[in-house]
Amino acid sequence: MITFETKIREQTVRIYSEMPLKNAVGAIFRTLADISQKTTIFTNNFVLCFGWSYFFMNERQDENGEKFWVLQAGDYQKIPNRDRVDDATTALVVQNMQVEGIQVAKCKPEATTCMDTILVLKAAMNADEVYMSRSDAAKNGDSGWYFGLLNDPDEDKHTSDEYERIPSYQLMGFRTEALRVLQMPVGTVAVFNKNEMTALIDGNDQPMKFTTEEERKVLAEKQRAEFNAQIQEAHTRAQAVQAAAEAAKKAAAAENTEKKD
Repeated sequence: MITFETKIREQTVRIYSEMPLKNAVGAIFRTLADISQKTTIFTNNFVLCFGWSYFFMNERQDENGEKFWVLQAGDYQKIPNRDRVDDATTALVVQNMQVEGIQVAKCKPEATTCMDTILVLKAAMNADEVYMSRSDAAKNGDSGWYFGLLNDPDEDKHTSDEYERIPSYQLMGFRTEALRVLQMPVGTVAVFNKNEMTALIDGNDQPMKFTTEEERKVLAEKQRAEFNAQIQEAHTRAQAVQAAAEAAKKAAAAENTEKKD
């Protein structure tokens, strides 16, 4: 587990992740620092809705009795705006997915939270070829997204009991890649074959750019290599500082010995 740490108003704040998602963590730390200028964040009752996800402050003590705060993430195995876990990996990965999707498509985001609902055609949940379309901006807990079958000959004939409203985080259970588009604006249509996005179209029926799975793998490997290089560099610097301190200590001891002689 990787520990990311910062100081906000002289308080130590940590985020734990299984992956080196420093850009996502940095964005959250900056937001917390801004909010701390306006209100109290250092309380176990503090809740942050950042983009799609919920985060919670939790006070801890280290082995020396020093106080610090863990920013916990919502638990997507339960109810993520209520239940929480120390491991923020999932929330950070989704944040990266959505930010990357918006940046590559060059569109203006329209907020959706993990608790906002999606209208789902039940038959589409286990189908290979599906699409998502956003007809309205999020309001009253409704994301405005619809999840249905691609080229559905009976699309206008389905009855109400063939549909279900689910919170958007439940997409994790059957179409993880669809999480990538949830912050995209009204009019967006995304097409999927299994868990791979194959087309992305804006409200004017114009294609938008998106990265392929292979491109994302290459980028992830590059980011991990850069992170590991930074860790190694920091470790080397720490070793050099320690070696210098030990050398100075030995030199001082030797000087004291000479004076005694």
